[in-house]
Amino acid sequence: MLFARGLHCVVACRSLMALPLFCLIITVGVMHNAAASESLQITDARVPAADKEGGDLPLTMTIRNETDSADALLRVRCPVANFSERHTVDRGEGAPAMRSIPNIPVPARGTLALQRDGYHVMLLQLRQALAPGETFKCAIVFQKAGTIETEVQVQK
Repeated sequence: MLFARGLHCVVACRSLMALPLFCLIITVGVMHNAAASESLQITDARVPAADKEGGDLPLTMTIRNETDSADALLRVRCPVANFSERHTVDRGEGAPAMRSIPNIPVPARGTLALQRDGYHVMLLQLRQALAPGETFKCAIVFQKAGTIETEVQVQK
């Protein structure tokens, strides 16, 4: 979108002033995306060990949002699983039950701990066994901050 506006300005103005303006528009857009992802930090990402492929595992982590606006976790891509789902745990009448949700809200100026008994991500159909001490990377996709790569630790 920013690129199209800047290009339109260059074509419409046909002046030497348009090129620096185009460069400024592109630079501001890139800096905005970089600032957004730097203001969201992911720590303590972990999964339990799995002795065989094919199962499902909860992925937990802590997300710190230092911006003034809320964000949302939209999807997670990990090479060790075929799919992932965002879940919450309902505690209505009867036993607690996991429920799939479209996104996980991340509050402005706050910290969100993804845990087994609340918001979390399930890695579905594991492609391999996971031993304690191993690590792998996942791409965590947010609505505003974009994609953030994080290292995930396999625990006992």
